[in-house]
Amino acid sequence: MSLTDRIAPLCDLLLGAAYADEDFKDREREEVRDMLVDLSGAKLTPEIEERIASFDPKAYDLAKTAGVFASDTDDERRRLLFLVAAVNDADDEIDFAEDEYLRALANALFLPADALKGMTIEMEEQEQREVFQQIRKGPPPPPIPKKAQSVDVDVD
Repeated sequence: MSLTDRIAPLCDLLLGAAYADEDFKDREREEVRDMLVDLSGAKLTPEIEERIASFDPKAYDLAKTAGVFASDTDDERRRLLFLVAAVNDADDEIDFAEDEYLRALANALFLPADALKGMTIEMEEQEQREVFQQIRKGPPPPPIPKKAQSVDVDVD
């Protein structure tokens, strides 16, 4: 199946990313359109334009759409992650919902976790626990002043 045969499901994957944070912006729409034009090498058809205009994120099924690409090679499926990451970056915001969408797509494409390296928000769990413990405990108490001790001085 060629790319042009799968332009509609690719369009849906990209639109799913654009809607992931529930704040679809014009920049994201343009990014999706530009990608589809670049990838297909042609002007978008009226059907794809209508698909973009009428996309319903609530009716969208990520797993079903990703299944269209299941027989692709690992590298081809990874490229889909890069395209989705570019849509996520189009609004110049870091959003956990977009990050979760990218992770869900990787899972739906049966890609290993390392396929997401550098594309998702990474937090070191142990580091976060240590920071939380420090915050939770608060700063150490101030030192208690020592009582003045008497000093014997012999003066000859």
